[in-house]
Amino acid sequence: MGYNYKIIPVSIFVFLLIAAYIQGCVSYEQTTTLNEDGSGSMSIHYWSTINNIVKGGGDSFFAYYFDENKAKEEFTSSNTQVNSVKIEEKLEDSTKHVRIELTFKDINKLFEARGFKSSQPTWKESSDGMELRYILKRDSVAHSRIVLNEVYYKDYYVTYTFNMPNDIVSTNASKKEGNTLTWEFKLTNFNKDIEMIANVKKTSKGKLCGIIPLIVLSGLLSFTYYKRKIS
Repeated sequence: MGYNYKIIPVSIFVFLLIAAYIQGCVSYEQTTTLNEDGSGSMSIHYWSTINNIVKGGGDSFFAYYFDENKAKEEFTSSNTQVNSVKIEEKLEDSTKHVRIELTFKDINKLFEARGFKSSQPTWKESSDGMELRYILKRDSVAHSRIVLNEVYYKDYYVTYTFNMPNDIVSTNASKKEGNTLTWEFKLTNFNKDIEMIANVKKTSKGKLCGIIPLIVLSGLLSFTYYKRKIS
């Protein structure tokens, strides 16, 4: 019997763990460009050996993520729009790659897409300017697999990169280059919640936009008063 993907909760981390457990390399990379208003764009890239997918079979939970239409459906919601899904096989290392490009209206609502169900992002004002907290919730299925096979999973990684809208004030990122932050985790880290934090400066554009009309209005009133006085 095939899987009913409408009722089974889908987690990218369960997919990664199943893939790693079957055999061979599996990796996941997520690169996000975040705007100050909370909107942005994202590139997702994951891959595994072709042998993994063949072993899983076309109707399996694992193979689900390597079907173009189903992968698109997984990351689509009223808040997210998938612009492209590209699936590529590389014969030189016998791997299959999925690359997804999408845009989102509000990072705070990212979890509305099934592919982000284990994500809990917040983007809000803070004392330093703007704060991003991107939490990856522990998955009970993933946790049980890790506990039983911790040694096996120790060499598998996932990577999250964020291009932030302004200068970085503070962060717990693994790597920082300008306004680009990168977090890299082993799959064994997912036996607990993972929290990525970044505080950035807030631009003064909004404040200036509010002040400029007042300055212009004040100038016009002064000019009118002066004109009336001399006439």
